[in-house]
Order: sequence, then structure tokens, then C-alpha cells
Amino acid sequence: MNTTIIKSRDLRDDMQKVADAVAKGRSFLVMKQSKPLFKIVRADVDEWGDEGHWTNFDFRSKKYPRGIPADEFLRRMKEFERQNGR
Repeated sequence: MNTTIIKSRDLRDDMQKVADAVAKGRSFLVMKQSKPLFKIVRADVDEWGDEGHWTNFDFRSKKYPRGIPADEFLRRMKEFERQNGR
């Protein structure tokens, strides 16, 4: 698989285009100041054994616009398990 090198700014500006290309199997190496930052590749859902069983989560709210803190998330998960007998 060929990897396309892009700048972090290009990723930010063209996120949807990059996401569409990744969904089709392309990969990208994201660079910042001429140094590799990270690589974007298509997720191998078979590796996780749960293709077709994904659930979307959005951990943002008015109270937590940048996402829920880990300790709050764990508290809620424990409460959910207690209520559902797990």
C-alpha cells in the first residue's frame, strides 16, 4: 500500500477528503515541521472481530464540550453496570 505524505495543515483543511480516501484504502503520513507526526490507515475491523456491530459514542455535552473526564466516564460506566446487573 502506498502512503501519501501530507502536512498537518493539509489534513486540517481537507479532513473529509482524507477520510474518504482512507475509507477507500489509502494511507497518509502526517508531517509537522518536516517531522513525521502520525500515520492514518483504514481500521481493520476484522482484527477486532466486530464488523457491523459498532456503536457511536459522543462524550461531549454542554457541561463537557471537550469530552467527558475519564473519572466521570468510569463513574457512569460503573453505575450503568450496577443498574444492568453486570
